[in-house]
Amino acid sequence: MLKFITTYWVQLVFLASILLAFTKAILWLIEGVKCSLRNDILQIYDSCKEQKEIHRYDLEAIELSSNLYFKLKGNSFVEDIVKEVRTYKKV
Repeated sequence: MLKFITTYWVQLVFLASILLAFTKAILWLIEGVKCSLRNDILQIYDSCKEQKEIHRYDLEAIELSSNLYFKLKGNSFVEDIVKEVRTYKKV
């Protein structure tokens, strides 16, 4: 095993750095998607919080966005908003 490592150490380091770069890129993409989902949820929430009324399609959009957000390990901030929006009158 040691002979393999000493023979191919350059290739192993290269592959490890590529793997690390892909991992970081994926984590950045996940954070970007979470930010976009959170923004969409907040936009719908802000548009309907004054009248305390929400359209069926907006509620469906919040539900779908929040499900994806929670699958990506989002925080409870969005959960509180979704709970509040569910209490609004459906139009």
